[in-house]
Amino acid sequence: MKTVLGPVFVALAVLTGWFSDQASPFPLSHPKVEGLLLQLAGGAPLAISADLPPLVQGNLILVIVETLGEASLLAKELSARGVMPVDTLGSLLKAWIPRDRLLEVAELPEVQYLRLPYRPTPLGRLQTEGVTVLGASLFHAKGVLGQGVRVAVIDVGFSSLAQAIRAGEIDPEAIVGKRDYTGTGLESGSSHGTAIAQIVHNLAPAAELFLVRVGDEVGLGRAVADLIEQGVDIIVHAVGWANTEFGDGRGLVSEIARKASQAGVLWVNAAGNHAQRHWLGTPRVLPDGWAEFAPGLSDLELRVQIPGVVQIALTWDEWPRASSDFDLFLFNAQGEIVASSESLQAAYAPPTEFISYLADPGRYTVRVRAKNTSRPVPLEIFSLAHDLNPYVPESSILPPGNAEEVFTVGAVNLGSWATGPQAPYSSQGPTRDGRLKPDLAGLDGTRNFVYPQFFGTSAAVAHVGGMAALLLSQARQEGEDLALQELWKLLSRWAVDFGAPGPDPVYGQGRLNLFVEATKGERRILAYGAIYPGQTVEVEITVRMPSTQIGGLELREILPPGLSGTILDPGGADYTEEGRELLWRWNLLLPGETRTVRYRLVIPENFPAGTYALTGTANRTPLAGDSVLHVEPDPLPKKLQVRCAPNPVRMGGTVAFTAYPEVEQIRVYVHDLSGRLVYDSVWQPGPTHQWNLQDMKGRIVASGIYLYWAEVQVAGKIVRSGLGRLLVIR
Repeated sequence: MKTVLGPVFVALAVLTGWFSDQASPFPLSHPKVEGLLLQLAGGAPLAISADLPPLVQGNLILVIVETLGEASLLAKELSARGVMPVDTLGSLLKAWIPRDRLLEVAELPEVQYLRLPYRPTPLGRLQTEGVTVLGASLFHAKGVLGQGVRVAVIDVGFSSLAQAIRAGEIDPEAIVGKRDYTGTGLESGSSHGTAIAQIVHNLAPAAELFLVRVGDEVGLGRAVADLIEQGVDIIVHAVGWANTEFGDGRGLVSEIARKASQAGVLWVNAAGNHAQRHWLGTPRVLPDGWAEFAPGLSDLELRVQIPGVVQIALTWDEWPRASSDFDLFLFNAQGEIVASSESLQAAYAPPTEFISYLADPGRYTVRVRAKNTSRPVPLEIFSLAHDLNPYVPESSILPPGNAEEVFTVGAVNLGSWATGPQAPYSSQGPTRDGRLKPDLAGLDGTRNFVYPQFFGTSAAVAHVGGMAALLLSQARQEGEDLALQELWKLLSRWAVDFGAPGPDPVYGQGRLNLFVEATKGERRILAYGAIYPGQTVEVEITVRMPSTQIGGLELREILPPGLSGTILDPGGADYTEEGRELLWRWNLLLPGETRTVRYRLVIPENFPAGTYALTGTANRTPLAGDSVLHVEPDPLPKKLQVRCAPNPVRMGGTVAFTAYPEVEQIRVYVHDLSGRLVYDSVWQPGPTHQWNLQDMKGRIVASGIYLYWAEVQVAGKIVRSGLGRLLVIR
């Protein structure tokens, strides 16, 4: 049975359940020590990602000591016991503790609980198009570049920062502050923070950047206190912290964000990418202790496509100290337990369990067992790296994104920006205490120096943070210093409502839109008169680049099913014709520049009559002008009949030739039985023509049998009739 303590970016425990046949000097459980910490101290192997600082150095383990008094006072006493204090935050002491002193420290009366540090989760690892799509170029054209605004990016790592600077993606002069609170260096770990910083810098290139790396809640608290002292205006945090509260924004990490907000800092946080990786509910506990998530369902399924770390976080509604005791298990497809988390909750421990397991490809299931509970208890499960089945998208926002004082951002992909829907992974509200979250939807799926396409709410929050810096900078240039709540309201006011009318727990107030002028396009259907099957119609489209933008423009036209188009005039664009879709791309248009294109629309024979819609966009903005194509019923008769009356006709009389159904013009031909043409009426208006029995030289024809036929014209087309017989008598 393989169990590995794999790399993780998640808050709280970073370790998997551990199974060993060797005796451990540590008990399996202790009321004042986290179970995973005991496993690690007992010799469980640890594989930690380079994105986060290590938890073990030789015989030392990095531990959070939750104290009952002042942490700084306890630090002095622990130093005499071989403990190496690192930092304090309120009642928390972060320290390196020798393995053999772990239980000794736990028994001290000043110690409430020992656990591993909370660990942050980057919420989306995946020149940004947001500069033009969101309207930042409008501000740039007016000289608003974010000057006078200080923006901090607090993240888990800034590797690739030097490369991004060398590539010209980030101006080193814009970075006025760097600080590492992990002890392992700012430019180590993940490149996630570099990707966030690049987006913020692209949008607000003159804003002063503070780049901060944290690895646990103590470092986060220290960082925020320092940033407040340095006068930072905006904090961008594309990170979530699992197992730090029960979804109501009242845990330790949310409290740290709250302190920033109380100091006047706009904290902008990613909602998270866990809409399909979250389960929430109050399960029924079966007689054998297993939790039943739905009638007959005690398993949550996940599938691993490539080898990787499965990370499962469980918490329940008994914060901050659990009175019930639940355990968490991971099973493989053969029904074997491959990992577990079985901390002892006995009034000292928080209501959390966590698994991190390096898994081979395959099907796995998550199960929860109640070891001790006297009542139904709501549970919450996050799978941090794999989708769950079934899942619950509601209330899937990780802290501190669910805190009331935090401006929380969901995601809409670049390809769906104009119309929606939201990215399927974008975490949703409301919070556990019923508040609306997220507050806004931002843009993701854009180009980035670090990621070819940056998907995730991390990209979305970086865009919103950069646009907030532009709004604040503009206000300050106009002599107004926006307060936090005024900036918050301004961002919300610029939202375009999406989804259900009004604020909703998917998009919040809607998607961010700071355009004064959108890309414009107008279509003209160049048809003069009715449109019938078998015809071709020319269509002309004129597009205009906004006067505040410079860059690329994409014109896309989607034809109704059954129709096809041929581009006649590309207007200087690169173009493609793929069935019903016509596409034009201009790589660079100047502000206010226009282009006109033309294409031929082919309407097949026998195409059904009806009203059809042409669907086109210019940079994803719907085209104005003609959009409806009316195809009239086929006017051509299925079988043309030409009758003459009277028949027979007496010499000296006249005969009328009439086409059925009615037509626009008629031309009648009369031949004798030898095939000689006797009479040609030439084209005559209407469906009927009178013949006075004279040949083309004006002579009365002889009596006898004559053959006649006719041509008719309908909708510009000519149709011939069959032969008929006419008898002329004296």
